[in-house]
Amino acid sequence: MTGIELQGVVCGALTGATLSIPAGLTVVLGTPADGTADLPPVVGGVVAPRRGSVLVGGLDPARSPATRARLGLVLADESAPQAGSVVDFVRQVLALRRQVEDPLGILERHGLAALAAVCPAKLDRGLCRRLAWALALSIRDPLGLIVHEPLGLGGEAICRELAERATAGVPVLALTSSPRDASALGGSVVLLDRGRFVRRPGAPLATELSPGAPVTLRVRSSGARDLVKALAHDPAVSSLDFDGERSSDAICVRGPDADRLSMAVLRQARAVGARLVSIEAALPALEEVRAATEGLWRAAYDNAYRAAAPRGGSGS
Repeated sequence: MTGIELQGVVCGALTGATLSIPAGLTVVLGTPADGTADLPPVVGGVVAPRRGSVLVGGLDPARSPATRARLGLVLADESAPQAGSVVDFVRQVLALRRQVEDPLGILERHGLAALAAVCPAKLDRGLCRRLAWALALSIRDPLGLIVHEPLGLGGEAICRELAERATAGVPVLALTSSPRDASALGGSVVLLDRGRFVRRPGAPLATELSPGAPVTLRVRSSGARDLVKALAHDPAVSSLDFDGERSSDAICVRGPDADRLSMAVLRQARAVGARLVSIEAALPALEEVRAATEGLWRAAYDNAYRAAAPRGGSGS
């Protein structure tokens, strides 16, 4: 299946976004101020970019109704549709797609059957997004699926639906401002910063999102107090957070190296007889990710400058 191509897109907060979205799952990490809320309508052909181009299967969705009809779309803010009832609206959408299907069946599959006779004007923002999600998944032979904050629609079921379509060869674009959600969704992650795509962190995200920053492990242990005392003297640990009054079994452990830090936790837990309930790498906040990106760009500039600068003084 042909992917989606963005080239120099300027629209809303987007200031020259260029990205190739192949078949499979691509997760965009950024805030609405960076342009995540502007991407779904411009990729879905609802809004044409002021500059640049969007191509889906080689066609501009803003100029091709047939292409637009095959793009599943869930916007950041879905307005209430105009129709006598929710089931009437679904019926209208199916008619526009020339798709023969039971509209009530679509609502039932997504737990929305109770809304069938409700006037769409009475739906709140969350229900409007769930309705858009149900309609997006009902498209036959989709050219793409673009969803803003998908985990706001649900949990594991949403991840499963996205993964199924990505595995089937559909270009899936999920947009979120949460590093934790980006990690839960999986797929290929790309960072959107101030309207442009700036880098693709690899795996594991806990270290690649903010390279060079200390690693933080969240540890839960039945013997947390004894484990904290032991870890405080381990050379792999640079700092600890433990509040026994608020949470008697949770510890945040930091260190410069993920492998050494994990081994230190396991080693000291065994030494003091503490049972580990869970251990996971904490993801950096989006602000830390941005700071790391700026640091990488600055380092690249400095390296290029040093490489280009003439060595030694000029002679006569």
